[in-house]
Formats: sequence, C-alpha cells, structure tokens
Amino acid sequence: MSERFQVDLSGMVDLLSRHLYSGPQVYLRELIQNAVDAVTARAAMDPSAAVRIRLQTGADEVGNATLEVSDTGIGLTSDEATELLATIGRSSKRDAALGTGRAEFIGQFGIGMLAAFMVAEEIEFTSRSAKPGTVPIRWQGRADGTFDVTELPDAGPEVEIGTTVRLTARRDMSHWLANETVIGLAREYGSLLPFDIAVRVPFEDGGHGAPEETTWRRVTEPELPWRIEYPSGSARSRALTEYCERTFGFTPLGHIDLELPVAGVSGVAFILPQAVTPGSGQHRVYMKRMLLSARTDRVLPEWAFFIRAVIDSDTLSPTASREQLHDDEILLGVRDALGEQVKRWALDTLRTPSRLTQQVLQTHHLALRAIALTDSDMLSLVSEVLPFETSDGPMTLAAVAAQGELVYTSTTEAFHRVAAVARAQGLVVVNAGYVYDSDLLAKLASKPGWNVRELTSSDLVQVLGMPGVEREMEAAGALSVARGVLADEDCDAILRAFEPETVPAMLLRDSEGEHKRDLDRERGETPDLWDGLLDSFAGESQGRTRTLVLNDRSPVARRLLASPGSAVFDAGLRSLYLSAVMLAGEGLRSAESAALSDSLGVLLDAALHSPVEPPASPTSDTDLDADS
Repeated sequence: MSERFQVDLSGMVDLLSRHLYSGPQVYLRELIQNAVDAVTARAAMDPSAAVRIRLQTGADEVGNATLEVSDTGIGLTSDEATELLATIGRSSKRDAALGTGRAEFIGQFGIGMLAAFMVAEEIEFTSRSAKPGTVPIRWQGRADGTFDVTELPDAGPEVEIGTTVRLTARRDMSHWLANETVIGLAREYGSLLPFDIAVRVPFEDGGHGAPEETTWRRVTEPELPWRIEYPSGSARSRALTEYCERTFGFTPLGHIDLELPVAGVSGVAFILPQAVTPGSGQHRVYMKRMLLSARTDRVLPEWAFFIRAVIDSDTLSPTASREQLHDDEILLGVRDALGEQVKRWALDTLRTPSRLTQQVLQTHHLALRAIALTDSDMLSLVSEVLPFETSDGPMTLAAVAAQGELVYTSTTEAFHRVAAVARAQGLVVVNAGYVYDSDLLAKLASKPGWNVRELTSSDLVQVLGMPGVEREMEAAGALSVARGVLADEDCDAILRAFEPETVPAMLLRDSEGEHKRDLDRERGETPDLWDGLLDSFAGESQGRTRTLVLNDRSPVARRLLASPGSAVFDAGLRSLYLSAVMLAGEGLRSAESAALSDSLGVLLDAALHSPVEPPASPTSDTDLDADS
C-alpha cells in the first residue's frame, strides 16, 4: 500500500533558512508578494475594488512581538486555505480558481507562508473570499507542524473581503518584527510596487501628538522613478540623482537610460563617481517591481563594472529563492542588449568634449579599455578620446598614429628606460605597460589603416646621433676593449651621441635574445639537470642580445673611453653597465651585485691613491700690496 511522505516542518524551515534563502529577512518579502498577488487577482475580478496593503506591528498579551499584514485581495475559502497553506510547494498561480498561469502574479503562496515560520512561532490567517456565498475562515498554523482551519459563519460584515496574516514571533526572532525593521524591509523590497502599501508608525507632529497616536506611512512609489515625466531634462537629471543617492548612497557622474520593451525590461544605470575594480558590479533587479536582489552581477556584462543599474523586468526567470536570476538564454539576450545600449551611450557621448566626458575618461578609463578589447567601435572610440602615456606627454593613439608609425613598449620598465632619450631624439613612444594596453595596441595593429608595432633596439639606435668619422676612429680601440669586457654578459658596446648628457649609458635589449640569454644562463648553472633539453629551445645564436649605448655627449663616458686597457676602465665600464641594468627596471642578481661592489671598490682605491694637489693658499690684500 502506498503512503504519503511525512514532512517535518521544523526541518523544512531550517532547510529554507540555511540553503534556499539568504536570511530570515525574506519572510516579509514573501508576505508582501502574497498580498500583491491577492490584490492583483481581485482587481482582475473587480476593477473597482480597493487596492490596499497594510502592515502593523505590536505585541500579544504575554509580550511576544507580532506583525499583521492585511490586504484587500481576493481572499481564500476554507478548501483553498487547506490546500494552499498545508501543501508544501503549492502555488496560487497554479490554482484554476485563482488564475492559472497568470504572468502578473509574483510569488508562490504556500512557500511564502512557510517562509514566515523562519521568524514566527505561530501564524494566524484570517480571510474572506470574494467569491459569492462564502464565509470567512481562520487558519492557525504552529511551528510544530500542526494547523487548524475554522469557518466563521457568524463573523458578520466586519470581516471585509481580503486577508489578514498575523505572525507571533519566536523569542529569538522578535527583532525581525520590530517597527523600524519592518519599515526598512518593506521599503527595501516593495518601494517600487504600484500599490498603496503602508506601515503604521507613531504619529509625528513636532511633539504635540499623544505618544499612543499612530498614522500610516506609505512605503511605495506610484511610478517607476525613471519613467516619471518632468518639465525639463535638467529636472529629470536632478530627480534621478536624488534617487541614486537614496538608493545607492553616492552622487553619480550621470545616468544612462535602459529600455528593452521586447523583453519587458526597463531601468536606469548610474555612473560611479570613483574607479572600481573589475567584477565588482552589483545591480538592483526587480521582478514585476518587487525587489529580487540588490546584488545581481549577471544582468549586465562584466565590463560594465563602472555603473550601478536599477532594472525592472517582467520576463526574466528567478531562481527558487527569488534572490537571483536563472542564467538562461533570455538573460543572455537581455545582458547583450543592455550592454549594447551602454556602448551606444559611450559612443554618442564621449566623442563630444564636456565636463561629463572629462570626468568619465579620467575616472573610468580602465572600464573603457575593457570594453574596447571586445568591441571594434569602442576600440576606435578609445583610440580617439583616451589619453595614453607617451614619451612626448599624454596623447591619444590617433594623434600618435597621425605622425606616422605608432611604436610602443609592452612594459612600463622598458618605457621608462627609453622615454627620456626617445623624447630628446623626437621619437614618440607609447607606454603600453598598463593593464589592457598591450592587447589594445595588438588589436589596433590588425585594423586597416593602422601601422602599429612594438619598439625594438634598432629603433633607438637609428635615431641616435652617429659620431663623426674622426671620433669613431678615435674611440674604436676603447670600444673593442669594452666589447671584450662585456662579452660574458652577452652585451655589445656602441658609441652614439644623444640627450640628455646626464645619462652616460643606456641599455637596449632584444626580447627574443633575452629569452635565449636566460636559457643559456640556466643551462650553464645546471648542465646535468636538463640533459640538453634547454639546448633544443635555445637555437643558434643570432648575435649579442644586449647593447650598451655609451653617450658621447656625456663627460663621464668620454673620460672613460679616453683610458682603455686599465683596471679602472674595466671597473668603470662594468659600473656603467650595471647602472644601466638597474635603470632599465631590472634587479641585480647576486653575482651582478658582487660585480658592482668589486667595481666600485676598484674605483675607490684608484681615487684614494691618486695624488691630490693641495689647495692654493689664500692671498691677502696686504700681500698683494707688498708684491705690487
């Protein structure tokens, strides 16, 4: 014989609170959803019926906190109450008498009432159905899993059509039914609902009213804030700014309207006044104007982290907890469409110089770079309006490209190594060492009309000044000795004339050669460990991987080249080389640090043991007079 499953109510409540809902606070959302569905069903049956939802806190005779939620909705009969409230998962939306498949309903009645047990020890449900010939009923459920349904044939006309749900709090949950908590939760979840929802609060009249007097405070707005008509665009902007300040707590740089009628989606996005990290986008999403979640990431693309959006939808599918969205094809389409609207706003707005444009570019350049990586139109926009660091100061990529070839360094260290010299020689180099920049320039290189490439050592060598033939012959011997000294470092030495003269030497590197150099060094340190494996990667030598460019305009370099073949020359050259390595942004290895220390020691010894001419004695005016 088949038997029905037995459900432990306390176990179900624990399951809801720990694994389905984010916390006990959702109990009020579920009760408001039930009331909204009830008044929606009543309005469909009788458009002239009152639409009203009221919340009132209090205490029972022994001091336990209570909350009453009353509505003028369709109500329930005795049979409906038994079926909907005692059957776990039963939904009023699936009930033929209450409107099967009605899209305007928000929640599931049975689950919503069950959620109330997260904070309540007892729930009393009094209702009068709008169906003719029915009598009021009272349903009483307790946390131990028992319930009673009683018909009230003698209740009389004082029991109006509609429903009143009365919660009696558990002793450890009384704070969830406190008046200020209820007001806050009602505003949080239901502020955009198009119904008259109010909470009873103490009367406030400047202190003249009696303490026991109360009044109703409405917590809902009759119209979506972004759809209210205003006399001017500036008035609308001010109103939306105030709404953003109330909702998110910041003053936005501006706003972007979001509208997708085909998917029943509308809203507004606010531009953050400060930069944030990628992946931190948290948007408020409403389902049929009831808050679904204040922290939803997937409704807009990941790159839209520079805005905070408020979105209302009639079509997106919530999860079972009604606190997140199902990541289905509809959500994917909505996300892409809203992303296109944000991009279109950027394309239409940021090409026009304005205070807003300047603020957005300064604050959210990282987000714009992220969008440009995946969108060709945004890539063009970024190249036109976004300033990049160059050796000639901040410039747009389009301005650099207009001068001819666009040359860049892929690391900030490489840029700082060559920037001063490149600027002095009239070569514009873009610093692409920041996040996204190298990828952006690589994408630009593939676009027609763009001549983009990474800086190489030969670029600087070609623009540096060549010494005259006589000077080149004069320094040839010293350069030959210098190449021998630097041979162990796989470094060549050449002589060029460049500004500034305060830089005695500059190190140029070839990226592919550097890779081979590292392999050679590791192979030399552990010849037996790799057993020739690194040899297959090294390939054949293509010349030295580094070049030390000595500056013929620097007094230090000229003095060094004037005395080759001595210990002081070797030490001085190594000091210049290792200083150039550090200026290139590299750290010194232990062997290099030791070599620098040894070189400085040689230079100090030579300086300390060289004869020092005594200073000339001062000549007094008396002596001058005597000599004369």
